[in-house]
Amino acid sequence: MLIMEKVASLTRRNETFALAMIIESRGSTPSNVGKMIVYLDGTIEGTVGGGLAEYYVIEESVEAIQKGKSKIVEYKLNKDAKDGIKMNCGGTIRVFIEVYKSRPELVMVGAGHVSYALSKVADFLEFPYKIVDDRPGYCTSERFPNASNLFVHEDIGKAVIEAGLNEKSYVMIVTKDSDDIALKTALHYPCAYFGMIASKRKVIRIFKKLISEGVAKERLDFVHTPIGIDIGAETTEEIAISIIGEIIKVSRKGHTAVEPREDSLVSSIQSGEDG
Repeated sequence: MLIMEKVASLTRRNETFALAMIIESRGSTPSNVGKMIVYLDGTIEGTVGGGLAEYYVIEESVEAIQKGKSKIVEYKLNKDAKDGIKMNCGGTIRVFIEVYKSRPELVMVGAGHVSYALSKVADFLEFPYKIVDDRPGYCTSERFPNASNLFVHEDIGKAVIEAGLNEKSYVMIVTKDSDDIALKTALHYPCAYFGMIASKRKVIRIFKKLISEGVAKERLDFVHTPIGIDIGAETTEEIAISIIGEIIKVSRKGHTAVEPREDSLVSSIQSGEDG
C-alpha cells in the first residue's frame, strides 16, 4: 500500500499518527523526496532517507504526536558544520511533520433531546458518534442519520456493553431514567471521558447507590457531573455546546486514559452532604 493510501486508511479509522515529508533538500542528501508514517510508539512505515537524520525525525515526530502539534525540522547532514549531525552527506533537508490526531469518539447513552442536539454539534465538528438507548422508537437512523452505530436493547446496561467502549470513547450519559445503570456499566471500561447530566442532588443520590452496590469511590472521581463547561447554559442546544466544549478541553490534554476530576463530589458524599 502506498504511503498516502495508508494515511487515508488511518484517517478513516480515526487513528493518531504523524506523517513526515521532505519538503526541501539542498546539496548532497540520502534522498530528495520521502514520506514516512510515524506512530506514537516510534514504529514507522516508509522512509525519509534512513540514517541518523531519519532517527531524529522519528524522535521529533513522536514528540509532535505527544504534544498534538505539527512542526518543521531542519538538519544539516554534515558532522563538521555548526549544528550539524554526524553524517557525511554534507547537504541539508527540511521535513514537515504533520500530526493526525484521532477525534473524540462520542458515545451518547440516551437518544432524547440532549443527544439529538449533541449529534448536530458532532456533525458540524465531524466527530464520530454512537447512540445507545433502550427505546427502539428513539434510537433510529432517521433520527440520527450520521451515527456510526446504533445500539438498542431493553436492558440499557446490555446496550452499553454492545457499544464496545474503549480508551477512545467519550461517554455522555443522558438517559430518561437509567443513568445509574448506564454509568455503572460504563465505568467497567477505560474510557477517555465519562459525563452524566444531572443536578448535584441527583448525582449524590446516584453515587450513593453505586457505592452501596460496590462501585469504588475512587472510580466515581472520574465522572464529569454535572456535565459540561459552566457557560450558564439554559436551552438544550446550549447544554450540548457546553458538553462538547468540555470534551474538546479534555481531549486536548492529550492523555490516553481518563484522569480524575479536580473537584470531587465523592468527598461530599463521604462527609454526609446532600447538596
